[in-house]
Amino acid sequence: MCHPTLRAWAVLCLFAAVAAAQPPANRPVIRVSQPNPTQDKPQSKLWFAQGSWWAWLPDRGGSGIWRRTAAGWQRDSELDGVLRGLPGQADVWADGETVRAVLVESRRLAVVGLRFEARLGRYRPTGDAAVHDVGPGLETATIARDGRGRWWIAYAEGRQMWVRVSQDRAGKVWTPPIAVSQEPASEDDICAITAMPGGVAVLWSNQATETVYFRRHDDRAKAEVWADPEVVDRGNRTADDHLNTAVGRDGTLYLASKNSVDRIGHTQLVLHIRDPRGRWKSHPYAPRTALAEPSRPIVLLGGDEERYFLLHTMYDRREGQPSQSWIARQTALDREAQALISAGTRINNVTGCKAGLPAGAPWIVLASDHEGNVYEARLD
Repeated sequence: MCHPTLRAWAVLCLFAAVAAAQPPANRPVIRVSQPNPTQDKPQSKLWFAQGSWWAWLPDRGGSGIWRRTAAGWQRDSELDGVLRGLPGQADVWADGETVRAVLVESRRLAVVGLRFEARLGRYRPTGDAAVHDVGPGLETATIARDGRGRWWIAYAEGRQMWVRVSQDRAGKVWTPPIAVSQEPASEDDICAITAMPGGVAVLWSNQATETVYFRRHDDRAKAEVWADPEVVDRGNRTADDHLNTAVGRDGTLYLASKNSVDRIGHTQLVLHIRDPRGRWKSHPYAPRTALAEPSRPIVLLGGDEERYFLLHTMYDRREGQPSQSWIARQTALDREAQALISAGTRINNVTGCKAGLPAGAPWIVLASDHEGNVYEARLD
C-alpha cells in the first residue's frame, strides 16, 4: 500500500500538472451575442480565401461573416441584412471564390451561397437561401460538394440519418430527404457528411447498437443509391455523438470521435483512419483522469506531408474548482496533449477549416465560451 505522504505528494503533482498544462489566459478576438458560437461538433466555421481567414458565426437574429485582418477580426456588416432571420449555426464549405454554408436551428435548415467580388474586396450573396423545414430538436447539420458540383447536406432527425442533394449547381432545387441509416439510433446521435474522391460519405454514431458507421455514395449513382454501410467500430461503448472528419489528398479519411466509456483511467477519444483501399483502423487516445476529462475532438490536416492535428476540450474536474475547461492539441497519438487555449472559464467547441491548412499562412483555430467570447490560437 502506498504511504500516505507519498500518496499526498502524488496528488499534488497531478494537480500541478493540470495547472501547468494550461497556457496563459487568451483574450477574446470576437464577441457575439450568442453563447458558444463555435459549436457544433462536426461543423467547420473557418475558411481561408483571398489571402485571409474568414469565420461564419451566429449572432442575434442570424449570423455574421468575419475577416481576420492586421487590425484584428472585422465583421462584414454589409451581409447582416442578407443573413438576418435565417438560422445562425453554420457549417462552411469554401472553394476558390465561392462559399456555401448550411445554417441550423431547431426546426429549420438553410443553405446560403456567397461569391467573392474582387472589385469590392468582399463577399456577395449568390441568390436567395434554400430553406428546409425539419422536425423538432435538430442539433446539427453539415455540407459537402461532390465531384459533379452538387451540394449535399446531412443531418439526424427522428433517430435516423438523412441527406438531401441539390438538383442544380446553384443549390436552389433540392431532393426530398433520403434516409442513409438502416436502423434507429438514439435521440442523441448525429451524423456528418464529407467529400471523398469520386463521391461523398456519411458517418454517424449509433449509441443504441454501440456502432460507428460509414456509408458512401458514388458520383455516378442516383441520389438514393448508396453502397452498403461499413462498420467503423463496434462494441465496448465506442459510439457517442462527437464526430469530426478530414480527408487527405490521397483519399485517406480521418474521423475523430468520442466514446461513451466515460471512466477514469480509460481513453476517451478515438482516431479512426480509413485508408484509400477502404481498410479501417481505430486508435484510442486521450485518457480520462480524476482531474481532467477530454471531449469534443476535431482533426485537421496541414503541410506537404499532411500532418494531422488532434484538438479537443479538456474539462477541469478538480473538486472545489470553478467550472472551467481549455482546448488541448495533440500532434501524435503517442504524445501528451498540450494546452492551446485557456481563459480561466469554460471554453469549448474548437473549430477549424474543412480544407487542408493553407501553405504560406498562419494555421489557426477558434473556440468560444458561454458568454459569446471567441478565442483564437495558432497551430504553427
